[in-house]
Amino acid sequence: MESPDLFVVFRTTLFFVLTVYTLVTTATAGWHVLRLLRGDTSRHRLLRTYLGYQLLSVRLEPLRGELLQIALWLTMLGVLWWLHGVV
Repeated sequence: MESPDLFVVFRTTLFFVLTVYTLVTTATAGWHVLRLLRGDTSRHRLLRTYLGYQLLSVRLEPLRGELLQIALWLTMLGVLWWLHGVV
C-alpha cells in the first residue's frame, strides 16, 4: 500500500479545521448579536433603530476601491485553485 502524501493530509486537515472554526465562530457571533438585539428596553430599541439606520444608509462609493481589491484577490485565488487542479 502506498503511503499517503503528507501535503494532501496537511491540506485536508487544515481545510477541515478552518471550516469548523469558521462555522463555530460565525454561529457564536450571530448568537451574541441576536441576544444583544433582543429585549424591550429603551436601550435595545435604540440599538435596533441605530443598526437599521446604518444598514439602510450604507453608501458603496467610498468602498469601491476596497471592494475591487477584494474581487481581484478572490479572482486570483480562483485562478490559483484552478491551476492547482490542472497541474
